[in-house]
Amino acid sequence: MSAEEKKEQESEFIQFRYPRTVMYQHSVGYQSKFAHALKQCRIIATKCPVCGRCTIPPRIVCPFHHVKQEEWVDQGQRGRLISAFKINFPMFNSRTGELTWWQNPIVAVELEGGARMDGWCEETDVDKLKTGMLLEAVWRPEEERQGRGDDIQYWRPVPE
Repeated sequence: MSAEEKKEQESEFIQFRYPRTVMYQHSVGYQSKFAHALKQCRIIATKCPVCGRCTIPPRIVCPFHHVKQEEWVDQGQRGRLISAFKINFPMFNSRTGELTWWQNPIVAVELEGGARMDGWCEETDVDKLKTGMLLEAVWRPEEERQGRGDDIQYWRPVPE
């Protein structure tokens, strides 16, 4: 096939894009109790019967003692800052599907009930965040909650 015939054949092809939304339901299984609690502005965790360690996300088996965790413990709405860091590159926003530059630092929080959880912090200046400071959860409006970890919109420093 000559170059001219190839060019002519390529120009015959027309490409169409069909944007579409695919709706699906996903079972979270053992974590459904946790998801339902998040929708109600509650943070719960599973507790190991051997060491008493609480885990988020909930696990059927303690990762340290390999025993079944059947007890669910309310973790409260507050916790202490373990660490904080700021991201200096765009990240994928799972709610919008877009790459976003985040102004707020990511924080690790040890909750009143003992479990640990990550999230965004309201305070944008990392230098003002001190290990051990008290933070409280700020929730999305009820109509926006989906039973996901990011139903906690951010963690707000609480003056002591």
